[in-house]
Parts: sequence; C-alpha cells; structure tokens
Amino acid sequence: MENSIERLRSGIELLKPAERNVALYILNHLDDVIHMSIAVLAERAKTSEATIIRMCRALNFSGFKDLKLSIAKASTIKVQQNHNFELEKDSTILQMIQTIEKHNIDAIQRTLMINDERELEKIIHQINNARKIIFIGIGASAIVAQDFEHKLKRINKNCETIFDSHGQLIAATHATNEDVIFAISYSGETKEIINALTVAKGNGATIITMTQNKRNTLQSFADYALYIVSYEADIRSSATASRIAQLTLIDILYTGIATLNYENSIIALNRTLDAIKSFSR
Repeated sequence: MENSIERLRSGIELLKPAERNVALYILNHLDDVIHMSIAVLAERAKTSEATIIRMCRALNFSGFKDLKLSIAKASTIKVQQNHNFELEKDSTILQMIQTIEKHNIDAIQRTLMINDERELEKIIHQINNARKIIFIGIGASAIVAQDFEHKLKRINKNCETIFDSHGQLIAATHATNEDVIFAISYSGETKEIINALTVAKGNGATIITMTQNKRNTLQSFADYALYIVSYEADIRSSATASRIAQLTLIDILYTGIATLNYENSIIALNRTLDAIKSFSR
C-alpha cells in the first residue's frame, strides 16, 4: 500500500488526460522529480501546479510533498514485474501452480498498493454505522458479495446480498441515507448495477463501489471507491486473480469492522459457532 511508484503506474487509467500526462512524466523522471519543486515540475511537464495537485489527490496523496516522500521510500518494496506468465495448452501441474500463484500474489500486492488506507478506514466506519448494508453484484461479483455478507452476518450486522436485477432495483428504491449500497463489478459497466445505483443515489444512500482501476461508470456514483488491479489477459489464470484481490479487500474491511466492535464481535462469533455446532452433531 506504501509503494507510490506502483500507485502511479496502476492508477494512470483513473486520471484525466492532463493529470495522466503529469503521472507519465513523473514515472519517466523518478530520480529527478524527488528533487523538484512543484513549480519546476509544472514547467518541465508543461502543465499547471493545480493539475499536479489534482493528480496527487486523485491517487490518494495528500499533496506533491507527500508524493515525493513516498517515491523516495518506494525503492524498499519489490513487486513482481512480469505480467506475461500464462498457461499454455500443454502446461504441467507445476506450471499451473506457479502461474496461478504469481497472478494471485501480483494482483493482491498491486491492489493493496492502489487502495489508500485512509479510504479503507472511512469505508469501515461507513459500513459499521449503516442501518443496513446491501451488497449487489451479478455473476462472479455476486459470489464475492455473498462472501462479505456471510462474514458480516456472523458478527450480527444487518446486511443482504441481492443477485437479480429486479431485487436490486427494489432494494435501491427503499434505501435511505442511513443505508450503504456496496456494488461489485470488475468492469464497472454492468448495466443492472448501474440502474440500481442510479435509484439508490437519488434516495441518498451511501454508495461504495469495487471495480477495476480504470475509469468506469460505476465510479461516477461512488461516495467511496475501491479498486482492483489485475491483468485479465487470459481467462485460464488472470481472471481468477481479480477475485482473489477482491476477497482480500473484503477480508480487510471485515476485520476492521469486527475490531471496531471487538467485544461484541467475539460474543456474536461465539454464539454463531455454538449454534452451528449444536446442529452438526
């Protein structure tokens, strides 16, 4: 999460064109930029200081100074750079193991780097304080949503996952400003989810989205946005990595929420476990 260089690389697609040009300049002149003032960078990159500040904030840096300090520290973190590992028709079991391992580790590391811990903390508090949390997703995204629902119900949170488009619209219609709609769509362009968020936004519900780290329609509805970094080059391996990255973020959010209510969470978890055990004998 601390690697600013990776945050720049991964977040470029989220930036507006002028901001993207600044990010590209920085990535191409890393050693020089850490010694520049914002005025010098603006001149060298042929942009304005305001654009640089907007770029920094868009990538969850507090400002240009914060970006420079982060770049200086980034060399201590090493991340897998090879995105070309893929499975072939005659791949061995060992090759499958190694390829999937690399994709999953790569996706998790890059996802954690681009999601700012301050944003995660805000999301944890929003979910914790919500009257109800409604998870929406279609297909594989719905399975990820259901995992989060399952975890939160174990600590007695009021939540549900809705898979079908009509149910999502009904829930969005009755959502209020006390509720959270947590929408998951890797592409960020799932029509059914967009329709539901349009309704929920009009009712004042808090919107949290989890999408790929490229500009997409779902993000335009978000009060809080989470990003998944995964190179979906081949459905045989990369497509599984985005799911692992999503589940990792969900585990972080769940742990944060449970920790906020530590004593009550322990009581709720023990009651849940006792109930399950009593019918498993």
